[in-house]
Amino acid sequence: MRNDRNTEERIQTNRRRLILSSLLVLVLTLLVHVALLMDRGESLRISTLLGLPGSHPTLFVLDLMPLLVFALLLGQHRQLIRTWKSQEARLRSSDERMEQNAAFAKILSEGEDPEPYEGMLENNLGKALRMIQINIKSNRRKEREQSWIAEGKDIVSKILREHQDPGELSYQILRALNTYIDAIQGAFYLHQEDTGVLVNTATYAFNRRKYVRQEFRMGEGLVGQCAYEMDYIYRTEIPADYVTIRSGILGDQKPASILLVPLITNEELQGIVEFAFLENRIPKLTIQFLLELGEIIARTLMNLRMNLKTRRLLEESRTMTGELRNNEILLQENAKRMKSTQLELEQSNLKLETQMQEAQNAQNRLHLLLEFASEVISIYDDQYRLTYISPSVIHIFGYTAAEMMGGKDMDRISREDEIRIRKTLEQLRKDPLDVKQIEYSYLKKNGERIFLRTLCRNKLADPSIRGLVLNTTDITESIRVEKEQRLKTRMQSLSENSLDLILRLNRSGLIHYANPIVEDYTGMAPESILNRNLSEIDFPESFSRLLVDILHAVETHPVKKNLQVTLPIRMGEYLAERILSVDAIPEFQGKELETVLVVGHDITEAKRIEKEIKIQNRKVQDSINYAERIQSSILPEMDRIGKAFAKSFVYYQPRDVISGDFPWMFESKDAWYLAAVDCTGHGVPGALLSLVGLFLLNNITALNPGLSAGELAENLHKEVRKALKQDRDGPETRDGMDMALCKFFKKENRMEFAGAHRPLYLLSEGELTVLPGDNKAIGGIPPRKKEEKPFTTHSLACRKGDKFFFFTDGFIDQLGGPKGLKYGSARFRNALLDHAAYTLPQFHSYFQKDHIDWRGDEAQLDDLLLIGIEV
Repeated sequence: MRNDRNTEERIQTNRRRLILSSLLVLVLTLLVHVALLMDRGESLRISTLLGLPGSHPTLFVLDLMPLLVFALLLGQHRQLIRTWKSQEARLRSSDERMEQNAAFAKILSEGEDPEPYEGMLENNLGKALRMIQINIKSNRRKEREQSWIAEGKDIVSKILREHQDPGELSYQILRALNTYIDAIQGAFYLHQEDTGVLVNTATYAFNRRKYVRQEFRMGEGLVGQCAYEMDYIYRTEIPADYVTIRSGILGDQKPASILLVPLITNEELQGIVEFAFLENRIPKLTIQFLLELGEIIARTLMNLRMNLKTRRLLEESRTMTGELRNNEILLQENAKRMKSTQLELEQSNLKLETQMQEAQNAQNRLHLLLEFASEVISIYDDQYRLTYISPSVIHIFGYTAAEMMGGKDMDRISREDEIRIRKTLEQLRKDPLDVKQIEYSYLKKNGERIFLRTLCRNKLADPSIRGLVLNTTDITESIRVEKEQRLKTRMQSLSENSLDLILRLNRSGLIHYANPIVEDYTGMAPESILNRNLSEIDFPESFSRLLVDILHAVETHPVKKNLQVTLPIRMGEYLAERILSVDAIPEFQGKELETVLVVGHDITEAKRIEKEIKIQNRKVQDSINYAERIQSSILPEMDRIGKAFAKSFVYYQPRDVISGDFPWMFESKDAWYLAAVDCTGHGVPGALLSLVGLFLLNNITALNPGLSAGELAENLHKEVRKALKQDRDGPETRDGMDMALCKFFKKENRMEFAGAHRPLYLLSEGELTVLPGDNKAIGGIPPRKKEEKPFTTHSLACRKGDKFFFFTDGFIDQLGGPKGLKYGSARFRNALLDHAAYTLPQFHSYFQKDHIDWRGDEAQLDDLLLIGIEV
C-alpha cells in the first residue's frame, strides 16, 4: 500500500509539473506578442493580439509552441506512468513470491508437507526450498521406517525373551509378524544340522488339507532354494501347485506374492520364515525389516539350541554321576573281598618267587639273543593269528611286540601282499613238510618302506610251538644295490641312444663321459675326447666357450643352471645355426662338488614354432581389434542417447576388447526405445550374438514402430530362436539374451518397461521402486511341459525429475570388497536411496568409482553396462 501511495504522489507531482511547464510556455508566448505590439506602438487589446499572427506568419509557429510543449510533456508523463506501474507490478510480484516462499517455509518448519505452488521452481529460492522439502521428506520417511523397524524388533525381542520352546517360539513369532507386516499366511522352518533338512515347526493361517509338505532338503522347492542360496526370495509368480489361502470371506484364493527370508548368523543357516501376501507388491521396507530381524531370530535360535544341548549334556552328566557313585560302592565291596584274597596269594607268591626268578633268568637270556638277532621270528596259530613275535622286531620294524599283536601285523603291508602271505600259509597247512619263501614290502614306524624276505615252516604238530613259524629278513639294501645296477645300465643305454647332447666334466674341465650325439655338434668322436681336458681338445670356439662359462658359473654358485645358446653346425657343405637349451647340473660327493652334468636339448624347431605362434597371435589380436571397430560402428553412439535424453549417462565396460553386452536405441515417430542387452558369453562369441540381437531389434522396430515394450521383447524372443534354429527339434545351441527394455513416449508423460531376467529401478522424489523382469530369457530352448507366457508390459506415469536405472548382470555380479563377495543388488539399491538428491552426472561418477573400488585387484568377470535416464 505504501508503494501505491508513493506512486500516486509521484504521478500528481509530475502532472503539476506538466501543467506549470505548459502555462509557463503560454505566458512566454503572450509576452512575445505584447512585446511586438509595444514595439509597433499598437494598443494592447485582445482583437489586436489575435490579429497579430496574420501580419507576422512566423508567429504561428510560436503560437503552436505551448501545444507542442504540452503534447511532448504529456507523452513523457504517460511513459513515466507506464514505467512506474511496470516497476510497481514487478515489486508486487516479487513481494508475492517472497510471501509464498515464506509461507511455504513456515509450513515446512511446522512439520507439515505443503504442496509446491505454481512457478515455484522458476526462482532459485523456490528451487532450494523444494530441494529442502524433498530431503526433509526423505529423512522423515527414513525416520518412520527406522521407527517401524525398531518397534517390530521390540515386539519380536519380547517374544524371544519369553519363550524357550522352539515350536511355541516359532508360532508366536509368526503370529506377531503376520499381523505386523500385513501378511495373510506364514510358515516357520528350522534347519536340522545333522540331516540338513528344513523341518516345518509352525504355521499361521494355513489350510492344513492343502499344506502337505512338512520337510524340505537343500535346493528342494522355494524353501530349499532359499536355504541353498542363503538369500531372500521374493516371488510374484506363484507356482500352480502352491498353497492357497482359505477364508470364510475370501474362500480359496492363491496369494499374489510370497517372501522367504533365511535366518542366518555367523554365516550359518538356522531356519527359514515364509510369508504370503494378497498384494502383488511387498514394500521394500518390509523386506529390509525381515532381513535385519532374521539375524536376531537366528542368533536367538542358535543360543536356544546351545542351551538345549547344554541342558541335555548336564542331564547326561547327572545320570553318569549317579552310575559312577553306584559303581564306587560296588568297587569298595570288591576291594574288601580282594584284600582277604590277597593275603592268601602272598603266601603262594613266596613259594613261586624262587621258581619265577630262575625262569626269568632263562627268559632274559633268550630275549637278549632274540632282540639283537638279524631276523624277526613270528608264530601264527592255525587261524593265521599272530601269537608271538621276537623282540628284534623293534630294531628291524620300529614297532614293539605289543604294537604288532591283535591283527595289526598285516596293517603295514598292501592288500595284495596280505593275500599272498595267507595263501602261502594255507599251502603250508596242506603240505606240512614244505618250506615256502615270499618277498614283499613293509612300512616301518618311521615311515620308511623296506623289503622283506620270509621263510615259512609248518610247526603245528610240534607240541612246544604249535604254530606256523615265519623267519623274516630285511633285504632292502640288497634290492637297492641291484636296482642301482639296473638303473645304471638302463641310464647308460638311454644316454647312448639319446638325441640330446650329454657330457660329464669334473671341476678342472676333464671329460669323463660323452654320448655319441656330441659328434654331431663338434665333429669329434666321443672316444677321442674322453679323459682329456678342455684345453687339450680342439672344439669349435663357440662350443668350447660354452663349456668354460658353464664350469665357471657352477663353480661360483653350485646350483642347476639353464642357458640358451646358438651354435654353428656344419651340415654337409652348409653351415647352419642350431639353438640349444643347455642344463648344467652340479653333482656332489657328500657336500663337495665333484662333477658337472651338461645336457643340451635342440630347441631350434620349438623356437621356430614359438615365433609362428606369436605371429598368429598377433594376427588374431589384429582381427579382434578390427572386429571391435566394426562393433563400435554398428552399436548406437552414446551422443545419440544424450541428444534424445539431455539428462542421461551410459557406463559401458567390456571385459575383453569386444563385448556381448550392448546398449540399443531406436527412435520412432512417437517414442524412443532404449535397452540394455546381455548376450550369452563375452568376447568374440558374445559379440557375434550381440550383432544378431542388434539387427533383429532394428528390423522389428522399423517394420512395427507401434509395438509395446512387451510385444517387442516377445517378437525378438521368437526371431532369436528362429535365427539360432532353436525352434527345431534337437537344437545345437541354448544361447540367448537377458534384456531391460524401456519405451519412452514423446508426447505423453508415460513409459513402458519389459524385462528378460533384468529389472528396472525408478527413483522418484527420494523413493525407490523396483520393477522385476520376467523369469524368462530372450531365445533359448522352449519348455516342454509348461506353456510359456508372453513378456509382461509394465506401464508407468512419469513425473519431471524421475530417474530410471537399468543394467546387465555383469554390473552386480562383479566380485570384490574385503570378503570377495558380489557387488549385489542391495548395494545398488542402498546407493540410490542414500544419494537420492544426486544428479545423473553425479550418479555416473559415483557408480563408476564405487564399482572400480569394489573390484580392487579382482579380475573383471563379465561385460558390464549401466544406463541412467532422467525425464
